[in-house]
Amino acid sequence: MFLLALLLLSPTPNAKPDLVWGWDAHKMVCVIAWWEMDDDSRSEISDMLESDKGYERFMESCLWADDVRGRDERYDSWRTAHYVNLPRGVMSFDLERDCGETFCVVEGIIESRGVLADRTQSASARLDALKFLSHFIGDIHQPLHAGYADDRGGNDTRLVLFGRDTNLHATWDYGLLSHTGRDWIDYASLLYFQITDEERSDWASNEPARWTEESFSIVVSSAYKVGNGEIGQQYYDRHIRTIERRIKQAGVRLADQLDSLLGDG
Repeated sequence: MFLLALLLLSPTPNAKPDLVWGWDAHKMVCVIAWWEMDDDSRSEISDMLESDKGYERFMESCLWADDVRGRDERYDSWRTAHYVNLPRGVMSFDLERDCGETFCVVEGIIESRGVLADRTQSASARLDALKFLSHFIGDIHQPLHAGYADDRGGNDTRLVLFGRDTNLHATWDYGLLSHTGRDWIDYASLLYFQITDEERSDWASNEPARWTEESFSIVVSSAYKVGNGEIGQQYYDRHIRTIERRIKQAGVRLADQLDSLLGDG
């Protein structure tokens, strides 16, 4: 069955190129979640996606929130729900301070979770909620999506990665992952089989505030240690396992969330 799932989830010839956390890592998170979740959850997701003409497979639907961002005015209120910014000098997330003026990723997760759980909502609203939730859980596990407000989560921190001009946010979005040279589906399979039952137990959580603080702690403790701004193998070696762990955690937690919301469907 697992080998069949791998075949069914292989990339299609017309799939988008794998460039960013919004594509590679999001698909890795969602395919790990797909393998983790219960059969009932997979069945209901498949039924929901039958009405979606844009995405035939769950891991592709996890890219939708980026696809509509800034391109479909119906979802303009969700444009900021991909991240949360915290001020320097703090050590914990505060909903009123960090999301008081901006609809943040924590609120996006809570709202989409509520809509998905409500079976009185329309099928299209619940489908949107599924795609938002699956994407936002991936987003909040990328540390720079819970970064400093003053440089827009690392977007304004310029650096050189392996000789190429970029910024800190992009480095964590795709620069370090790209350096592995791995195809995303093979990479996801490798990470999935590394997950232990002890890790599943340790990672069990339904609190997006906690996930935010985990990401922010990486920002505070390590992500900005870029020396003179020219980084390469040493920075990669120090952080690639962290990125892999966040992808695995996101996949396990997304599966837990969807099993809770859909499993009895």
